[in-house]
Amino acid sequence: MSQLKYKKCEVCASGVASLFFLYYFFSVPTVMAEESLFKDELSFDSVEQELDSYSDSDDVFEAEETNNNKYPGLGVKLSHKLSVNPADNWETTKQRTELTLDIKGLLPRSGYGELQINAKRYWPNDSSYATEISDIEVERAFTQFSSEKWSTKLGKYTIGWGEIEGGPLDVINPIASLTDPIPESQWLISTTRYWNNSNLSLFYNQSPNITKIANVNLNDKSNSEFGLRFDLKDDVGDSSIYLARLVPNSALKDIANGDSKAHPYQLLGYSANQAIEGYLIKYDIAYKNNLKHNRSGSLVSVDRIDWGIALDRQKEDRQWLFTINSKHLVDYYSDFLTPTLTQNVSTRRHNLSYSLSVNDTFDNSDYKWNILASSTSNGDMKLLSTGIDWDISDQWSSSINGTKIIASSDREFSILDGYERVGIELNYHY
Repeated sequence: MSQLKYKKCEVCASGVASLFFLYYFFSVPTVMAEESLFKDELSFDSVEQELDSYSDSDDVFEAEETNNNKYPGLGVKLSHKLSVNPADNWETTKQRTELTLDIKGLLPRSGYGELQINAKRYWPNDSSYATEISDIEVERAFTQFSSEKWSTKLGKYTIGWGEIEGGPLDVINPIASLTDPIPESQWLISTTRYWNNSNLSLFYNQSPNITKIANVNLNDKSNSEFGLRFDLKDDVGDSSIYLARLVPNSALKDIANGDSKAHPYQLLGYSANQAIEGYLIKYDIAYKNNLKHNRSGSLVSVDRIDWGIALDRQKEDRQWLFTINSKHLVDYYSDFLTPTLTQNVSTRRHNLSYSLSVNDTFDNSDYKWNILASSTSNGDMKLLSTGIDWDISDQWSSSINGTKIIASSDREFSILDGYERVGIELNYHY
């Protein structure tokens, strides 16, 4: 069991959520996936538990001590969330109360398990209240059994590929919604074989989740996904090779036929990280074969090369993270189109986006601040987000955050232009 260590995310919660949001909009070929585009989940102060759900703990674990918990292995969180729209006379767009129960612990025969249940109560002025008053969902539920050389995990969880969260290789889990960038867990099985300086892991998903387009028929039969990852560790850094058959996380509208598709595609990828004089450099590159794209009269297959690079610098409590993500269509035609909620717009062959996030504490106190600035290279969309977190006590915490988006009116992000939100959250942990 000594070799088994739980992998923690390397960036703060706010930065991870921001990068997911950024990469999602800059890489997904359509922003039509939700009936209501904004569910007012655009919050960059995601809690640690959400990151635990995301982090790629598909292979390894360790028993953790709970923080002053009367019942080891049981976590309870009660939250109240409120957000307003400054651009619309400060109208309330979100007001909800959430209860999260998190159970984790060791099982017989070198086993480990986790169960997380989230219950939401929507108040009348919440944007979701018109369609649902309350909601209960199993966020995570899995069992894992490990030995010195093998580990197998079965249940509902997430798998994070690549070095860059939300980057070119982190494509297994669908995004919860366009404005809630934390990945959704799926029902998966994965297994890993360990050697001294390397390991080989495989996963299988019988029925992948696909984010459908409202009022558009999904004309595709269910397809399974599977993939493998080979990791190699040395004195210089870590590197990995990836091979997979995947299903797109979001359906693509077929403009010619009026329905939507989610055809499988193939992925070959490589990632690495390297520490140089206090900086951590991360690289991701992926070749994606048989992706579908709209031409003016038909849906065609294309190949695309996606890559990303991130520079992570942490000194004491301050962390700087600069990220560049790119996607390049190997196959390209002048009549390529990208469908959006309002119109079909021309597709550029090459798209580049970049972001800079900084987070720190106030003089090592219980206050933390974070800021994110991001943009496409062509200026189609610009985003600015900032927030402050306050650890009031061991049980109580709160946060306030604000976001503003500017987008070009004739491009695929036009629906986001003028988006403004200010959110407040109060949490009780037990």
